[in-house]
Amino acid sequence: MRRPSRRRSRTACSSASTAWIRAIRVPSAARRPSPPTERENTSATQVYCGPTVRGVAKQYTVFHGGIPEALEAFIAIHPEAGELVVDVERFAETRKRLETAGTAEAILYGKIKSEL
Repeated sequence: MRRPSRRRSRTACSSASTAWIRAIRVPSAARRPSPPTERENTSATQVYCGPTVRGVAKQYTVFHGGIPEALEAFIAIHPEAGELVVDVERFAETRKRLETAGTAEAILYGKIKSEL
């Protein structure tokens, strides 16, 4: 014998559930998305060359059309990480400089890594 379903039918609860949604609607001016940041505004493809940060980005991750919010927040805390987000055209040069001791990129990488 089959047990009766515990699910309500869609029509039974739809009018009650949409009433409160209509009541909390936000004015259209408040729903507008915030203007894109300078990094998000770029349509260029960028590469994060800093150390891997769990939950934020792996080293040499490629981003199209801006970087994610988690990386933006990380850069706000560690501004030097912003210097290691480079355009694809500069990636090969930056990677070589990361592997060369004493370069600005290698020093920034070491500083970020030591703060993690």
